[in-house]
Amino acid sequence: MRRILALGTIIALIQFSAAAVEFTKAESETIARAVAGILDMHHFTHKRLDDEISKKHLGFMIDRLDYFHMFFLQSDVDEFRESFDVRLDNMVRRGMVSPANRIFERYLKRLNEATNHIDTLLKGEFDFTVKERFQPDRHELGWPKDEKERDELWRKRVKWEMLAGVLAGDKQEEIKERIWKRYSRMSRDYGKFDSSEILQLYLAALGRAYDPHSTYMAPITAQNFDIHNVSMQLTGIGAVLTEEDGYTKIVSVSPGGPADRSKEVFPDDRIVRVGQGEEKPVDVRDMRLNDVVSMIRGPKDSEVVLTIIPADAADDAERKIVRLIRDVIKIEAQLARGYLVEMPNKGGESLKYGVIDLPTFYDRCSDDISGLIDRLESAGAKGMILDLRRNGGGLLAEAIKLAGLFIKDGPVVQVKDYQREVMELNDKDSKIAYDGPLLVMVSKHSASASEIVAAAMQDYGRGLVVGDKHTHGKGTVQTLLPLQQMLRRADIADPGKLKFTIQKFYRVAGHSTQKDGVIPDIILPNVLNVLESGEAYLPNVMESDSIARAEYESLNRVTPYLERLRVAVSKRVESDQDFKYIREDTDSAIKHQKDKTVSLNEAERRAEKKRQKDKVENRKKERRARPKSDIKVSMYKWKKTNDSERIDVITKPAPERGDDEDQEKDKKDKKPERKKKEEPEDYVPPILKDPHLREAVNVLADYVNLSSETWLVKKD
Repeated sequence: MRRILALGTIIALIQFSAAAVEFTKAESETIARAVAGILDMHHFTHKRLDDEISKKHLGFMIDRLDYFHMFFLQSDVDEFRESFDVRLDNMVRRGMVSPANRIFERYLKRLNEATNHIDTLLKGEFDFTVKERFQPDRHELGWPKDEKERDELWRKRVKWEMLAGVLAGDKQEEIKERIWKRYSRMSRDYGKFDSSEILQLYLAALGRAYDPHSTYMAPITAQNFDIHNVSMQLTGIGAVLTEEDGYTKIVSVSPGGPADRSKEVFPDDRIVRVGQGEEKPVDVRDMRLNDVVSMIRGPKDSEVVLTIIPADAADDAERKIVRLIRDVIKIEAQLARGYLVEMPNKGGESLKYGVIDLPTFYDRCSDDISGLIDRLESAGAKGMILDLRRNGGGLLAEAIKLAGLFIKDGPVVQVKDYQREVMELNDKDSKIAYDGPLLVMVSKHSASASEIVAAAMQDYGRGLVVGDKHTHGKGTVQTLLPLQQMLRRADIADPGKLKFTIQKFYRVAGHSTQKDGVIPDIILPNVLNVLESGEAYLPNVMESDSIARAEYESLNRVTPYLERLRVAVSKRVESDQDFKYIREDTDSAIKHQKDKTVSLNEAERRAEKKRQKDKVENRKKERRARPKSDIKVSMYKWKKTNDSERIDVITKPAPERGDDEDQEKDKKDKKPERKKKEEPEDYVPPILKDPHLREAVNVLADYVNLSSETWLVKKD
């Protein structure tokens, strides 16, 4: 129970070739009693398994099967609530799993009814000239009151899916076949669920009734989880996936992997089709995650083709096709990298700044960063940027050591356990690797260990934090408990595992990073700022709170300059063309959130699609017309060998204007190569097309200038 998971760990893109386990009724009851007892006694929140938990448990069970409220009727839900709303807690304590079977059997009945109705709809024709609208995301709406209302919802849903295919240029017969295969497969797959899978639905919903990160894993799911935690080389596309609302969703991309190198796959993107090379792609919506994973994984150097709905898409019909060559994701590709950015000032003098990109907190990453700092300082860097925007966490011990590179010593984070005991995790090394101007970049994807480091730098007044309006907000720690340890006398070969929350992080200033995340000192415009992503938007999220402040001394190196920095940022952002584009996209995202319905009229949708295409083309044209940049960039990367470790230095000017857009056009005009593409040795950070990084360098330059009279940039 004391084995704590590495921060930010989620089930990854791995498929384990193990068969599902069929539990007997007695075994299911024993496992249910054990899970209920552990959550009741040892979960961090100390919530007792009572009527409140019972209602949440039932709600999550129903939503897990019918998130968009399209299958069950309101009468089904009313019946379940009358039978189980305030009784499920007592039933699961006694190990009763009959509610799970009853709800699941009713779901199968409704699923088969819907499938039959869809079959009938697909035999008819669809009139796309009618002006009507449909809301695909119905989670916040009620269930249909009767079969007639349900059938009408399915008519619009199928029409919506048909129109998406028509807009993509597919033939209607092909679209109908794809839709039919999807729902018939869904009906067939759920019909094959065994007792362990039904039990997992039931007990995972119980875990969610406590917090979003607590869950029960049946044996095959637990095995997949273990493989990800111990494997250092993953063959695939390098993405962490989850199942959400019937979609396979990208949680994160592994640095250096095919998905990351493509620059076309991002967190919160949704995968809707998977193809193998030139073969016909398969619709994977509503497909079980293990099955999707199995399709995406494959032999090294083979091609997988993903059809993706981008995270910031204004419409679910907006798709892009990404072709990836499967590869082994080596740890070297995930190491920290440094960049020396040379920018001329108004007087023509070349000013140098260091950028360190840390994708994850891996073992000894603090040592690697210390080495990069030495090289960047030796090359003349007058300030440092620590880029944690795509860092979802990692090893807690390394986060402590990393923070210690910038402070003399003292507490970095506070941890409270389920027994309400608080301990401080301290940097005990008084040596400082870097004592100069420091800027920490964060985003909504910065989570867990990243938030600990950013919060410490902010609380100590040691570094300026810049980025999205807040970080992810993951401020809890889970443990993974093999239930075999608790059920030795039950003689169950493999009862699975329980992941549940046992600790919570707090900043040295006392406030938790949970839910609220870290709010930057300077917030830059970003579409992510208005999207409903992050811990705060998870169902049943644990709230933030505060404890006593730790004993530490603030260095106060940010506050004296903060207002002047904000004024300068505001002026630049207001006139920067890329930020103008971001503001336009943000306005579109806000509009979409206010009205989540979509038109089922083909003419209206084609007009909207043309407006989007024209917007993209006009932006590319404007970017190609910009003056050539005089920014120069050198990259410093670690080269790990069996007998030595060294830093390779690659020098390359920033790319010419329009290079990226022209390369993208060339890629689309040519058939993809069958062999994998190695990362080019002359790769440089895309400062010209990354307005946030470009502005961060400008902020750092201002920060160095303002603080130059009071700071002496040197090593301790």
